[in-house]
Amino acid sequence: MQNKKVPSASEIRSTFHKIYYKDIQPLMAKEEQKRQFELLKLFITEAVLITIFIGLVYNFFMTIRSDYIKFLPTMLMISIPVIVLLIPYFSSNSFAKKLKKNCMRDVITAFGNMQWYNKEVCPIVDSDINTDYQLRESELFSLYNRRSDDDMFEGSFKDVKFTISETNLSYETGSGKNRTVRHVFDGVIINFDANKTIKNKTIIATKNDTNIKNRSWSFLSLITVLICLPIGIYMKDMEVCFYSGLGLISFIISIYCEKINKNKEVLNEIKLEDPEFNKKYKAYSSDEVEGRYLITTAFMERFKNLQTAFGARGAKCSFYGESLMFAISTNKNLFEIGNLFTPLNSPKQLEVFFNELISILALIDYFKLDEKTGL
Repeated sequence: MQNKKVPSASEIRSTFHKIYYKDIQPLMAKEEQKRQFELLKLFITEAVLITIFIGLVYNFFMTIRSDYIKFLPTMLMISIPVIVLLIPYFSSNSFAKKLKKNCMRDVITAFGNMQWYNKEVCPIVDSDINTDYQLRESELFSLYNRRSDDDMFEGSFKDVKFTISETNLSYETGSGKNRTVRHVFDGVIINFDANKTIKNKTIIATKNDTNIKNRSWSFLSLITVLICLPIGIYMKDMEVCFYSGLGLISFIISIYCEKINKNKEVLNEIKLEDPEFNKKYKAYSSDEVEGRYLITTAFMERFKNLQTAFGARGAKCSFYGESLMFAISTNKNLFEIGNLFTPLNSPKQLEVFFNELISILALIDYFKLDEKTGL
């Protein structure tokens, strides 16, 4: 990634208002015409479906009187309310994707040369944002085998390089009726150059967060195998035996991988000076001295405020390989520049988007990442 500089936060806000009325507003005016057309199509479609539904309900009660109920009209009558409820969601989602594809690169011009990617909207992505290798190295997550990314950004602010990704992580086992998907993470992952010499690894996570330190679901898988394998053998169900065998192999491999990882670098819990911080969070480090140097009283105070500032369900961070990664769990759909049900001829929605990005860039000031020493 190239070193791409962006202006200060105050300059970004000033630039936004300048380019909005000059470049973005005319662009949004065209998109607003498309939005009104798509909204009209949606209303017509919904009206037609509701009319059909009313007719089917009338037909249903008429057939009840004749003791003869037609299967197809009845199924349509049951299905239409579901369709009526789902169409607005899918229509709005489709419009939002088209809007991003047409406008996002112009909208972020206020941030200088910051780049935006979205694999679903723009299939060709020529940059690796928060790679799986980085996520494993940070040890902020348990093992996962399913990943999906929404909006992704990269750039630099005050000479500090950063990457941002809206990411969902999960762990899937089995298939068919034996398929299970376990949640690992859903939120925003932010990776900064720490601008510090970090020789070891230190992480902070909320006390109830078990999805850290590259943990697998090994023992849960083993319990499942020990239950299912004897049942499969007894019932002579080859499918159950096959998947139980795969689970046993997966357990052995994961234990071996964890053993290698533990031999590589052991993270021990460290108690910090702030009792209130210790009640909410746990800190781990492969070097207690460096861990205490990184997690200063000032850093702890900033970190406690971070979760509140983002309205997040949880927050965690990792100092690793001269980088600092934050993982902020949130159910909010971030980085939206508009939707089907909000007029585009007002800067309100775009201001929300800008505030979301600026609040992330403000972390560089907040945690003093641009300074060469200390945090």
